[in-house]
Amino acid sequence: MKTDATIRWMTADRADADAPGLLALMRDLAAFEGWPGLLSVTAAEIARRISTAPPALQAVLAEAPGGDLIGFATVFAIPYAYAMNPSLELEMLFVTEPWRAQGVGRALMDAVLGHARAGGFERVEWNVLAKNARAKAFYESLGGAEKDGWRRWGVTL
Repeated sequence: MKTDATIRWMTADRADADAPGLLALMRDLAAFEGWPGLLSVTAAEIARRISTAPPALQAVLAEAPGGDLIGFATVFAIPYAYAMNPSLELEMLFVTEPWRAQGVGRALMDAVLGHARAGGFERVEWNVLAKNARAKAFYESLGGAEKDGWRRWGVTL
């Protein structure tokens, strides 16, 4: 499905202007996931990380025809020692409720996957909340699948 939204990568020259809108969407995502208190990043920190060379964080944004941000995806590269090619980690993907099921999420993922292919990445990987059946169905429609035999673990420091 084609969307009316404009999809663009966040760049260093627009980082200061885009960071507050991205942060607002990140807050919406944290609330949706049930973890609003965990989000502690600031707009200044987002802008700084986007502006480093190479960027410590990359974000692709979806804009409504009027210019409001309505969705985003954040990614970062991680090493993959087996093939010596990096993997691209999709950290967050979110589309505001009025724009869901209108092709915005697919357009954001198309941008991420295109970026990964063009950059020589070995794979794109992400986590999905166990309770988010809608997200699982969406990722399956893109060809994504749960990795057999693996469950992501972590230690919060």
